[in-house]
Amino acid sequence: MEVRKLQQIKGGSFIISLPKRWVEKKKLKRGKGITIIEDDDGSLRLYPLAKGVAEPAEVKLTLEDFPDIRDLEYCIKTYYVQGSSKISVVSKEMIPADFKKRLKILRMELPGLEVAEEEADRIDFQVIVDLSSFSLKSLIEKTSAFSLNLQRDAIKAITENNLQLAEEVIERSREALRHYRITIRQTTLASFNRSIAKKVGVRDSRECVTFVLITRDLSRLIYHSFSMARHFRALNGKEKISPEIAGAIKELSSVVYNMQKDAVRSFLEKDVKLAISVMNRMNDVRSREEKLLTVILKKIRDVETAVTLSHIVRDLRRIAGFSVAIADDAMNRALTPFKLSVTSD
Repeated sequence: MEVRKLQQIKGGSFIISLPKRWVEKKKLKRGKGITIIEDDDGSLRLYPLAKGVAEPAEVKLTLEDFPDIRDLEYCIKTYYVQGSSKISVVSKEMIPADFKKRLKILRMELPGLEVAEEEADRIDFQVIVDLSSFSLKSLIEKTSAFSLNLQRDAIKAITENNLQLAEEVIERSREALRHYRITIRQTTLASFNRSIAKKVGVRDSRECVTFVLITRDLSRLIYHSFSMARHFRALNGKEKISPEIAGAIKELSSVVYNMQKDAVRSFLEKDVKLAISVMNRMNDVRSREEKLLTVILKKIRDVETAVTLSHIVRDLRRIAGFSVAIADDAMNRALTPFKLSVTSD
């Protein structure tokens, strides 16, 4: 870090010299334009006008480098999440039709991914996304609503012995990955492009980190709702759940549901008091979990059913745990350290 003195010239304007090594690194000459952007915290960012802010590189993947097509699919998904605007798959020979068909299915998993060009030995994907249509706040709101609905329906399926609804929850949970990937992609792009950050509603790189954290935690909430429905499906109606146990599961789910809802609200509204209240509810969840597990082990005769219901209760506790994690994300977003002022003698 360097400290440079501000100078004032005739006319009242202020100037400051740029570090020579930075000017040489950027290959700047006298008269070259410099873009100046003021961040919300008052700091300034400088970019050479000609190059501006770096754009995500186009990616080319060679089919022969991926003996297993699943590895190729994973790389495409990762490059998408990391902000690539164009992903090409090329081959030394003709790409088999079944391979292309499988790769095209990725369009269902990656919002905005479309086939731009296609030849016998290549297929080019272009990501066409209106950044302003996917603000990070709206994505978090949608993902949270998605997660809450999954939890509600998973518990309804379990307590009402509805296998069809459980199957629907399992199928619907796969859609959550689309929300996850577009959110991480937007956050990644915002982290290195200030204009994109403004479009998606992010102030700075620190806030980008908090959005990554909440996106990860929301994905875990969705996973555990999926897990509850999957555990229930495994029972296949083997033993009907008693009204006592069903009622206790509903009560625990209600507490966890409100924790999840309030945790996300505390993040979006930067509400520290609400975040702390979510954290303080975890002891109640643990107490309810312990009592419920005791009842299950005493009242359920079939061992497999008892174990499966115990897994479901633990999934609810884990949803509560990740709700606490989201409350912690909210604290990190809301509470910023004091800005240190650097002075020079």
